[in-house]
Amino acid sequence: MNPKSMLLTISLFLLGLTVTAQYTEKINTNRPGTSQGAFSVGNNVLQLEGGFGFGKEKHKILDTKTNLFNFDYSVRYGLLIEQLEIILNGRFRSDGVTQTIGANEEKIKRSNFEFNTIGAKYLIYDPYKKPKENDSLELEKLKSWKKTYKFRWKSLIPAVSAYVGMNYVTSDNPFTFPTDKTISPKFVIATQNNWWTSNAGSWVLVTNLIIDKITTDIPTYGWIITSTHTIHDKWAIFGEYQGQKSDFYSDNILRLGGAYLFNNDLQIDANIATNFKDTPSVFTFSFGGSYRFDWHTKDEIIELPGFEGGIKDDEEENEEGIEKKEGEIDEIEEIENDSIKLEKTPFINEFEDSSLREDMEKDLDERRTAERLERERLEQEKVDKKNDKKLRKEERRRLKREAKEAKQAEKARVKAEKEKQKMIEDIDAELDKMEQDDSADDELKKIDEELKKLEEDLNLEPTKEEPKKSEKKKKKKKKKKKEKKESVQEEEDIDAAYDKLRKEEEKAKKEEEKRRKEDDKKRLKEEKKKKKEEEKRRKEEEKQRKKEEKNKGNDE
Repeated sequence: MNPKSMLLTISLFLLGLTVTAQYTEKINTNRPGTSQGAFSVGNNVLQLEGGFGFGKEKHKILDTKTNLFNFDYSVRYGLLIEQLEIILNGRFRSDGVTQTIGANEEKIKRSNFEFNTIGAKYLIYDPYKKPKENDSLELEKLKSWKKTYKFRWKSLIPAVSAYVGMNYVTSDNPFTFPTDKTISPKFVIATQNNWWTSNAGSWVLVTNLIIDKITTDIPTYGWIITSTHTIHDKWAIFGEYQGQKSDFYSDNILRLGGAYLFNNDLQIDANIATNFKDTPSVFTFSFGGSYRFDWHTKDEIIELPGFEGGIKDDEEENEEGIEKKEGEIDEIEEIENDSIKLEKTPFINEFEDSSLREDMEKDLDERRTAERLERERLEQEKVDKKNDKKLRKEERRRLKREAKEAKQAEKARVKAEKEKQKMIEDIDAELDKMEQDDSADDELKKIDEELKKLEEDLNLEPTKEEPKKSEKKKKKKKKKKKEKKESVQEEEDIDAAYDKLRKEEEKAKKEEEKRRKEDDKKRLKEEKKKKKEEEKRRKEEEKQRKKEEKNKGNDE
């Protein structure tokens, strides 16, 4: 047997948790472990359980160190009947992560609830509660001490209960998978065995089978094997082995500790926990307590050791037959013990072909490796699909932004064209007006020439009114020349304004083209940067995956 198998076997026998039962005179609590007992606290009993934990985690591959603090709580209430219990429990965690990158250290602080769960537990089967009509404490006197306390195979049948709950986690929680749903179900099957011995106190074995977050992308499967032993009326020691497996986090944790019963309603406890790997390695110390508010009024029938199933009415055995059967059992036990004296293990077949076992283990390892690689491939496909979706979304945004900018530029161009066309039309109208004024001036000149010609022909002297008329004509001529000069000046100003507008449009067009080129250059630079980061991240993941495979291969 290899060292890992030996350690696992020893852990399975040493692990455990404090006793939980139907209503009893003394408090029954799930602390200081993490499993649930099969029994409830009792009808109309409110029980508060909580504790503080301190610890350290070290991740060999990521080169991180974490100092953590957590507070876990549990509120339990026995509702309506003895078999039913309502439970609200959770854990708050705060830690500081120190990561070494080259010669620099980066510190990150995180705090949130790891989980909050509310649910109900119901006792399905109780092998310790089957009283008969003729059961009585006086029956103990009718049996021998050996028969009363001898081992019974039926004591291996455990009490069984079922738990159904709902998890609640907040969004952007650093301690959960990013795609975890806010609300998810949790299912637990809990079993419990209680054993009493006359000279070694009581023993309790509790097992939990857990299916958690089954509706999310990363479901979790777990198991807890716990055991407790009372060494005194006030003191008890316990051990616990917890396993958890999921694509987000898998681990195996061993807890050891003890509890002290302060009074019937108050218990204090402490424990230490560690795991068996370095990605990350975990060591924590926790202490806490449990207190109950006992409003229970009607007691259950609690049977004595050896009376768990009642006594059959037709059970008639004489002392000789009993002694004979006990002698046979003792002989069988001696034969079984002889195998230990001969340093032989009865669980191993000496004639088994080791090559067949090695082939089976090799085939199993290959299938597990193939399954793991396939799972990693599917995860990588999901990540690539998500990144591709993100890139396509960014590309659509960029195209939409460019289309919007092009539309605005086109709108500005059309507006400038309309203004330009309007200006041209105004200039043409002014020119037409000026041409009309020029034609009028030409007609007046012709009339003056004709008048002068007539005066010369007639040799007439100008009258007093004629000079006045000529002066008026001269003034009118001067006025028209002045207006013509002003119109020419205005035309020149319009041409200058048009040239200025055209230069401004060309300048705006050049600036727009320059800005567009800068945007394209920036976009290409960002895409190259993203591709480099993605390639770097893929290489790091591949490197980490190879290291994990190497570590797993060394562990196996």
